[in-house]
Amino acid sequence: MVDLAEVVAQELGTRPELALVAIPEARYRVVESAAALRLLAEAERFRRVVALGSGCVTDERVRQELRAVEGRGDRVVALTATVRCLASRNGLNAPRSMALGNVHHEFVQMLHAREAACRELASMRVDTTDISPRQAAAAITASSPGR
Repeated sequence: MVDLAEVVAQELGTRPELALVAIPEARYRVVESAAALRLLAEAERFRRVVALGSGCVTDERVRQELRAVEGRGDRVVALTATVRCLASRNGLNAPRSMALGNVHHEFVQMLHAREAACRELASMRVDTTDISPRQAAAAITASSPGR
């Protein structure tokens, strides 16, 4: 499996958990989209699983490629979780200064938009709120055609 966040961070010369803080978002998204398209092409050639972040589904070229993946009979899976779980995973469960504005509201709005985009592109959804990555992989594998 290839994780897009790790590839992007490596290309930007930082760690995945710091990439969106250390690099301006516009630059991050350009690198992220290019890497996603490259990894999706490699996935088809080498039969790999690629873990994309929800941010790259805002790029129409990535969306077109994901539609092509489904069209070839491969699977696009949307991994979801509750807002509370995702906020915690993204470090937004700590107290924040009011000067930052309503960070939680902005996060929820972004999640809803990206979740809708992922739902449109994916043929399967897996809620990862209470399961490990290994359990998510097992659920996807168990529902694969030909099993």
